[in-house]
Amino acid sequence: MDKIKINREDVVEAENKLFSAQLVSNVDVLNQLLHDDLIAIAPTGQILTKEMDLNSHKAKTIIIEDASTEIDDIKITGDTALSIVTMTVKGKIKETPLEGKFRYFRVWKRFDDTLKIIGASFMQLP
Repeated sequence: MDKIKINREDVVEAENKLFSAQLVSNVDVLNQLLHDDLIAIAPTGQILTKEMDLNSHKAKTIIIEDASTEIDDIKITGDTALSIVTMTVKGKIKETPLEGKFRYFRVWKRFDDTLKIIGASFMQLP
């Protein structure tokens, strides 16, 4: 396998691994998949970091009761990939019920033999 380029299967595998880790707040796996310098934008416009994301999972601030994902698109350029994913979710954020569809835009980059998210944003769909 070429250690520099990414293929679609690499991204699908990473997205599935991410989704599984999010479902159960597996901080160890999330730590592996999120780059230390991750920048993400929440629907409120708030800038999120890797530390903030991991802390919310450690504190169980986000509880996912039921969810599914669909990969809408993947674009690849060398060692970087852009993925668009729709997640349908039911759960709670700080005890406040959460239900709906969300669209995620993630930037994956290969580092040695692994993919990591370096940038992301997400929004709730109507």
